[in-house]
Amino acid sequence: MTNGPVLSTVPNARPVVKRGEISFNFDDADVYSVIQTIFGGVLRYNYIIDPKVKGRVNFRSVSPVAKEDVLPLMEVILRLNGIGVVEEGGVYRIIPIADMPREPAPVGIGRAADQVKLTGLGLLQVVPLKYFSSTEMVRVLTPFLSTNAVIVDVPKINYLIIVDTDANVKRLLQLVEIFDSEQLKQIKPQVFVYPVKNGKAKDLSNLLQQIFLGSKAPAKPAPAPTPSAAATTTTPTSVRPGTAPAQGPSPPTQISVGPSGSGEAMVSEITKIFPDEVTNSLIILATPDDYQLILETIKKIDIVPRQVMIEVLIAEITLGDDLQFGLEWSVKNKIDTSFVNYGFSPSEAAANTGFTFLGIDKTGLIRGFLRTLATESKLAVLASPHILAMDNRKAKIQIGDQIPIVTSETNVTGTTQIQRTIQYKDTGTMLEITPLINEGGLVNLEVAQEVSDYRIKKLYDQDYPIIFKRETKTNLVVQDGQTIVIGGLIRDKSDRTREGIPFLSKIPILGYLFGSTTREKSRTEIVVLLTPKVIRNQQEADDLTSVYIHRLEGATKDMKKMDLLMKPPKKE
Repeated sequence: MTNGPVLSTVPNARPVVKRGEISFNFDDADVYSVIQTIFGGVLRYNYIIDPKVKGRVNFRSVSPVAKEDVLPLMEVILRLNGIGVVEEGGVYRIIPIADMPREPAPVGIGRAADQVKLTGLGLLQVVPLKYFSSTEMVRVLTPFLSTNAVIVDVPKINYLIIVDTDANVKRLLQLVEIFDSEQLKQIKPQVFVYPVKNGKAKDLSNLLQQIFLGSKAPAKPAPAPTPSAAATTTTPTSVRPGTAPAQGPSPPTQISVGPSGSGEAMVSEITKIFPDEVTNSLIILATPDDYQLILETIKKIDIVPRQVMIEVLIAEITLGDDLQFGLEWSVKNKIDTSFVNYGFSPSEAAANTGFTFLGIDKTGLIRGFLRTLATESKLAVLASPHILAMDNRKAKIQIGDQIPIVTSETNVTGTTQIQRTIQYKDTGTMLEITPLINEGGLVNLEVAQEVSDYRIKKLYDQDYPIIFKRETKTNLVVQDGQTIVIGGLIRDKSDRTREGIPFLSKIPILGYLFGSTTREKSRTEIVVLLTPKVIRNQQEADDLTSVYIHRLEGATKDMKKMDLLMKPPKKE
C-alpha cells in the first residue's frame, strides 16, 4: 500500500512518503513537532506528549525507511533527547525516560539479549547476576545508559533493575553476558575448605603461605642428614667428647615450586590461607585457578608420613677383668667401626667419662656378647623401650623419678620456722630421638640421651641430693634394620659404709673401736643399642603389630606357667 505525501506542520520537518517507504529530513526541528508529524501524520497512532518533553532533532535519512521500522527509529531519535515511549491501551505516552519507572512499562525478567523484542518502546528489565557483583555491574553499565535512564542495584539478591528503551536494554544485556560469564567465575575469588588428613593444619598453612604468598617469615628447614656423626657429652666431671664421621646420604634434592621467602606471590593478592585447628582444616580464599595450583601442592605434602620403630636397649655393664677398659676395647676389632674415630687409648680409659664409642652391629656380635654378660650377672638392663616416631618428629621416653630439690630458704618473721621452696628434678633414663628417613632406607638419627641418679650428701648438717648426670647428643646414620651401638660412658663409683654399736660407735676417736667401715669400689659403663625399623605403609605397620602381639602372647603364657609352678600342691 502506498501512502500519499504527508506534509509537515513545520517547514523544517519534512518526511516524504513514497510506495510504503518514508524519507526523513529534520533540520533543527522541535521535538514536539517531530512527534506530532511521525505519530500523528505518518503512523496515525493515538499519543499523549508529556509537558516536560523538550528538545531539538537533526536527522536526515539517506535511503527510505520502511513503515514498520519507523517506530524503532523514532525510539532512537527520542532516546538521544532523554525521551521514551510507553504504550498503554493503544495510546502511546511520550515521556521523559527518567519518569518511565513510574509508568506501566512492560516488565522483562532474564539476561538473554536475544529474548528482547525491539518495539521502540520503553522496557523495565530485571537482570539476575551469577558471578559478577551487582554493585560492580552498575558501575560498568552506567556509562552505556540512555540519557536519564535508570539502573537500580539490588545487592542482597545480586539483581539489577534497568529502565530504558528496549533497544538499549538489549545492548546492556549483551554487556552483562560478556562480563557475568564462566570466564569471570575462574577469576572470581571463592572460599574453599580442605580437610587436612595427615598433618597439622597450622603447619601446612605456614608452609603454603611461604610458598605461594611470598611470606617473609623464614621457613624452618627440616634437618638434613649430615656427612658426619658428631657426639658431644656433658657430665658433672671432666668430659672428653668424641667424634664419629660416617658416610651418610647426600642431602635430599629440593624442588622449588615458587619464590619462597622472596616477597613475590605466585597467586593473586586476594588469596588467603587460614588454618582451622578445631577441625584441622585449611580455609582458602582464592580463585578456582589459584586453588587448583595450591591443591596440587597440598596433595603432595599432605601424605601419610613415614614412621620408624626404634628398639632401644639401655644397659649398665659392671667392668672388671677383661672388661676393665670397657666394651669398646673388648670388641674393637670385631664390629664395623669404619666410620668411627676412636681417639682411644687404654691409658686414657680411666679418665674417659663420655660416650666415645660408636659402631654398627651387623652380625649381632654385640647382642650376643651382652647376653653372655647378663648370664654372668655383669649386665643390668636399665630400660628396653620401643619408640614409634614419625619422620622428622621428636620422640621421647623417660624412665625414672622426680626428686625434690630445695631451691631457696626463708626465715618466717617472728618465728623459728623456715620456709623452703621445692623444685622437682627429673632423674633416671631419658631418651630423645628425632629420625629423618630417606627414600633409600637410610635413617638419620638425632639422639639425645641422659642417664642420671642422685645421692644424699650432708652439707651444713643438712641432707642435700646431689645429681650425677651423664648425657650425650649425637647425629648418626644407620640402615633400616641395623643396630647402632653407643658406648664408652664409664663411671667410677665408691661407697663407704659405717656400722657399729649404737651410741658407742659415735664417741669421738674411741668410736672406731666399736664399729667397722666398709669401702666398695665399682666401675660401670652405660651402653645404648638402637635398632630402627622403617614403616613405609599400612601393611608393614600391620606386620610389625603382629610381631609384638605374638611376643606379648608368649610372655603371657610364660607368666601362666610360672603361676602354676608357684602354686602349693593340693592336700589329699
